[in-house]
Amino acid sequence: MRRGLSIVLALAVMPVLAQDRLDQAIDTSERTTHDASRSQSRIDRLDDETRRKLEAYRQAIWERQQLDVYGEQLAELQRIQQQDVERLREELAEVPLSEDDLMPLMLRMVDALERFVAADLPFLANEREQRLTSLKQALGDAETAVSEKYRRVVEAYQIELDYGRGLASERTELELGGRRVVVDTLRLGRVALYFLSLDGGTAAMWDDIAGEWTELPATHRSMIRQGIRIAREVAAPELLRLPVPAPTEAEERS
Repeated sequence: MRRGLSIVLALAVMPVLAQDRLDQAIDTSERTTHDASRSQSRIDRLDDETRRKLEAYRQAIWERQQLDVYGEQLAELQRIQQQDVERLREELAEVPLSEDDLMPLMLRMVDALERFVAADLPFLANEREQRLTSLKQALGDAETAVSEKYRRVVEAYQIELDYGRGLASERTELELGGRRVVVDTLRLGRVALYFLSLDGGTAAMWDDIAGEWTELPATHRSMIRQGIRIAREVAAPELLRLPVPAPTEAEERS
């Protein structure tokens, strides 16, 4: 009788033990799955971070390559300009300078340069005006040698010629709407002149025909800001999409 009771109890206990083991196996499986999911999430985050770092590295390499190309272009430009200076010096040394011959020519050259500056885009106004004033004083100074006068006239023309190349930016004060405002300007050679207010809220382009600034849509502000960064050599050169003035009738005929 006792043996039969023991068998019955054993049979009753076996399903309970089997269920416990099954529950333990399920718990273990769930923990394993959860741990695997957490590990995969960490791997995915690492993959995303690696991709971001790789993209940043590729961008840095591209910008470095662009800066190298820009530097080579500047070096070539400097070499050409140096050759021009040397050529002018050689020509100056070979010309039999006579004040009677050269003075009328230099006066006409300075007058033409002054009229050109007055009709040009309004940039570096003080610097250019001071250069013209200094040049006129030199031409009227009897103590200044004719060769020096001629050199300074040619130098002034060379400086004005250089203004037509590349990008340039300056921080200046403009009179807008009856008040003085400090802005950052961007000049594309002699093609176009823009400004961006220091708070970035206003952008404008110089209208040469109207002789005043014309405000631009907000869509152009970021591109002008980028152009200013490139001109100041804090960003790699890139294509700028900006509006430019329509050619005048005289330009079209030329």
